[in-house]
Amino acid sequence: MNDTPKFIQQKQFEIIASKPLKDRLNGLFEMTELSRKIIRNRIRTKIPDISEIELKIEMFKTFYRFDYDEDTLQIIAKQMACYL
Repeated sequence: MNDTPKFIQQKQFEIIASKPLKDRLNGLFEMTELSRKIIRNRIRTKIPDISEIELKIEMFKTFYRFDYDEDTLQIIAKQMACYL
């Protein structure tokens, strides 16, 4: 869903672009960590007794579900389980 008017998006971009690179990177890292926490919590809510290894695998599958087809994703997940 994208209901933000173009002129507002442009203003947001201008504000972000005006910040020093260090601040922009810190914001990016904070948003990345927040998204990881949200996904981790969503998985734990669905599967309360999930192990840490299974959680890492499920997070990988969530993050990369559009980058790999289902068969490849499952092969990688199995290898992760062996490695971890």
